[in-house]
Amino acid sequence: MTIDKRPSGSYRIRQMDNGKIYSVSVPYKPTKKEAYELIQDKINHRVNVSMTFEETAKKYIKAKSNVLSPSTIRGYESLLRSIPDDFKAYDIAEIDDYSVQMVVNDYATDHSPKTVANFANFIITVIRLFIPKTDISVTLPKKIHKEPYIPTVDDVKALLNASKGTEYYVPLRLATLSLRASEICALTLDDLKDDTLTINKALVRGSNGYILKPTPKTDKSNRTIIIPHDLAELIRQQGYIYKNYPLQIDKYIRRTLPKLGIEHFSIHKLRHFFASYAHELGYSDAIIQSIGGWSTDNVMKKVYRHAMNVDDAKKTMANDFDL
Repeated sequence: MTIDKRPSGSYRIRQMDNGKIYSVSVPYKPTKKEAYELIQDKINHRVNVSMTFEETAKKYIKAKSNVLSPSTIRGYESLLRSIPDDFKAYDIAEIDDYSVQMVVNDYATDHSPKTVANFANFIITVIRLFIPKTDISVTLPKKIHKEPYIPTVDDVKALLNASKGTEYYVPLRLATLSLRASEICALTLDDLKDDTLTINKALVRGSNGYILKPTPKTDKSNRTIIIPHDLAELIRQQGYIYKNYPLQIDKYIRRTLPKLGIEHFSIHKLRHFFASYAHELGYSDAIIQSIGGWSTDNVMKKVYRHAMNVDDAKKTMANDFDL
């Protein structure tokens, strides 16, 4: 058995057993008794898996390639690329809490808490797929609570007026009617009958570019909506709905909003605007959820709760409770 101090300041305990080297890392210098107990526990709970983390992660991604969305798979591949080479070279059975904590800690220096959580969950999920009984646990940075900016009615009207006569007017109006950018970009004239639009596919970004996916984000996403008659007529007159990619719409919004003196928001926030504005107009949660294609009302309610003006609500409540 050997105990080595690592450059990171941790100590690595190593011992060979039946021709295989086992190791444990701890953030302090262990006594010989502690080191012996730690390495024996590792040996006693040995797992007959001999793959590097990188090999394991690739198998995990491949096993999920046909059941998860292309964008999720692309995200996994991106996370794998961001993991340091030395960690990817670790034997999957030799990875412990401390080694995962160290790589997560380094990643946290220049990434948001949410991104760090996704990074850590990916690593732990990959390990658990091949070693189900592993009990890896790490400390994550505290999440930063940030209220999302939901565009107002005036913001939306200004943006739509500015986009008239451009290729972006139709997709922006459709976004205010609850459609996701991926759904808009997948639409064709065949999906429009009279004033009814059928939404049953999405254009999503995969590992090798954009692909048309027959099933949108959730099972509730397959739906029909009735759009304003003038919008339906405009679509028929121009002969198409939108010919470009989602990213181009966001680029247009990013260029246009500063000229209008409006705080930045993405096309997806127009979907949030739909939920918020429909709620303000008195439509029921069930109707909003059905038109918007949300699988549950949790996200939908979270969106329009954020959109409420707290100061106005306080004034209204003061009057309502003047008993």
